[in-house]
Amino acid sequence: MSTTTPMPNIRKMFIPDPGYVMFDVDLAGADAQVVAYEAEDEDLINAFREGLDVHDKNARDMFGDSYARLARGDAARAKRRKEVKQAVHATNYGGSARTLAKVLGWTVREAESFQRRWFGLHPGIKANFHGRIESDLARSRMVTNRFGYRRVYFDRIDSCFTEALAWVPQSTVAEVSFRGGIGLVARCPWVEMLLQVHDSLVFQVREADSNRLQEIKDGLSYPVPYDRPLTIQWGLSRSARSWGECETVK
Repeated sequence: MSTTTPMPNIRKMFIPDPGYVMFDVDLAGADAQVVAYEAEDEDLINAFREGLDVHDKNARDMFGDSYARLARGDAARAKRRKEVKQAVHATNYGGSARTLAKVLGWTVREAESFQRRWFGLHPGIKANFHGRIESDLARSRMVTNRFGYRRVYFDRIDSCFTEALAWVPQSTVAEVSFRGGIGLVARCPWVEMLLQVHDSLVFQVREADSNRLQEIKDGLSYPVPYDRPLTIQWGLSRSARSWGECETVK
């Protein structure tokens, strides 16, 4: 019989200075948005622009009425939505059907069917996104992101393909986060930056400034320079008690 030991919320150890409020902000659905723009996939781009729950939309597209009939809040619906989210992410990043089957508990045939349908609905992911990475690796062993940063690979091309696929969105998101943090401090000097963790930032402000939310969001905004610039929205949470107790700001 196995037992699990409850783990403490270590973030509660980090508290704001007296008279300050701590903020934890993150780029919502960032990697998936970059993939949509890299793929030039109008359906996904429009879904993000309209603020839809894209994982719910994808589950409807992939499983149709069998998913739509499940009531919101139902455990089976939540489980299917999570599976689709994981399967889409892995497929976008070059994961094989066998990997999907192992991770999600599907049969290999079910995973293969999922990937065929996904690429059928969103052909640009394979043709544009995957295709460009394959072409760049074959030509120069190098991939770039929209900010002009590049990464060179020295391993065999077939063994670094999935790593290169992941690097493009992840490096783009990290750069948006980094530049957003710099922009925030420049435009809002009353913000005290504390930490960046990939797609999120932690900072504190005086209690008197803690409701200047629009200024904070405007200061964080930094578009990705696609032909149609991509502005990834930030989610804000805050707490006067600790980092671990930050709650979403509506």
